[in-house]
Amino acid sequence: MPLVRERAGRAGQAAASVAVWPADDLERRVIAALDFALLAVQDFGETGYADAVRPALGFGPEKVVAEATMLAYAAAGASDSALVRARVDQLAARVAPLVRSRAAAADLALNPDRAFKRIVPHVLLTALGHPDPRFDAFAATQAARALAHASDEPATVLAERRWIMGVWGQKDAATPGIRPGTVLDRPFDLLVSSREDPYGLTHLLFYVTDFGRAPGVALGRPREELLADVEALLIRYLDHEDYDLAGELLMAWPQLGAPWSPAAAFAFRVLADVEDAAGVLPCGNVDPERLATLKGVERTRYARAASYHTAFVMGFLCATILRSGVPLPLAGPAGADLESPDAWRAFRAMVADDRGHWQPVFERCEPAERRALAPMLCELALAQALRRRDYRALHEVLVEARRLGMPSRPLPRAAADLLNALGEAMELAEARPEGVR
Repeated sequence: MPLVRERAGRAGQAAASVAVWPADDLERRVIAALDFALLAVQDFGETGYADAVRPALGFGPEKVVAEATMLAYAAAGASDSALVRARVDQLAARVAPLVRSRAAAADLALNPDRAFKRIVPHVLLTALGHPDPRFDAFAATQAARALAHASDEPATVLAERRWIMGVWGQKDAATPGIRPGTVLDRPFDLLVSSREDPYGLTHLLFYVTDFGRAPGVALGRPREELLADVEALLIRYLDHEDYDLAGELLMAWPQLGAPWSPAAAFAFRVLADVEDAAGVLPCGNVDPERLATLKGVERTRYARAASYHTAFVMGFLCATILRSGVPLPLAGPAGADLESPDAWRAFRAMVADDRGHWQPVFERCEPAERRALAPMLCELALAQALRRRDYRALHEVLVEARRLGMPSRPLPRAAADLLNALGEAMELAEARPEGVR
């Protein structure tokens, strides 16, 4: 990959020459995602996808159409590339008839509680320069009706409504601002293992930052604290090889206009490495044995249905990086303020080798970057111990982190909380009278 050198530094300080990710490579990945979106819309934009073997993998046509439209919106204006602009216009023109179809209008009329599912892609198309005044007037009426009635919606849904009404240029006095208690103003509970909560976090950031168009959004806590939570989740899903969620989490840095941490820059290299090897960023849903039994169109549809979302995510991620203008380093910052420069070796020995495409990428890192990635290795070891429910190993990692002077971070604190709570629970159990469970 060709390298480019850029000058980076704070005002008043000597700028250092830093190798950054080439913009043309990021644009290439955005174009690949937009091309994939055209194929996905062609395959599933009218019929959706039904999976007879695993019904949960099926989806309706409106889902892929809405996500393709959102990808076009995220990519629009992200770079000066004429090829990106052409693909955005091509994709927008392809989805427009589907977004404003008779079925879409009927759904808006019959299911006003789901009105915004249809309104979002319409508004984004309008913002992309593909308006439809008649459909717009009808959609505005249905949006007003939805907003005029009571609803009990999660914070992400309310954020999406407020965001899309802003993009639309419509007044939205009915939708409250972000509710207190979201990750924007409180710590994320890293002991929660559900994927839905991290997804809620990523989507909340999509909406409040307008996919990076408003990086200076007001947060209820320091940006660095929020990103520390995101980084802990990112490390967990790197270990899980869940590149769908890892890609969405990585978007937090460019969406908030933040400098890349060593772990975040490293994680992007892992995703890019995996995408280059597989041709498309894999999602983990594809069953290789089943894929091997399929042929022709059936094989193509299965593979495309299972992987389209992660392909889109890589496009979202690269587009937000381009838009942010914050250089993505090809290697993380050198050095780490630890008592032992070889701390990474101790934690690397505690990380299991049973999974993880991150390992060959780490092996290619220079010694200075390995030292900077010691906190990431520590949290990988913690994440693996939590996944296995190996509390002895969890304790051993925390003891080693304390010995090596690791900085205070959210995941080690959460792990310590868990062990303390577990110890109290055992003491309570021992204090019960004999025979009482």
